[in-house]
Amino acid sequence: MSIPPPKASKPENKALVVALSVLQLTVVVLVWLAALIPAALAALAVLLWKSVRPTVPGKFPPA
Repeated sequence: MSIPPPKASKPENKALVVALSVLQLTVVVLVWLAALIPAALAALAVLLWKSVRPTVPGKFPPA
């Protein structure tokens, strides 16, 4: 049983490599934004809620 010699590989299409790289980077950025934007909005909502709510008399406001 003999192993056939490897076939000559085709040269890669540079435009396809660039397009796939850009697509992959875009997907990574969108996933990060999908994770970070809700967390940032939640943190902003907590800060706004703490700044707007009335303080209890006799207690110091949080630093």
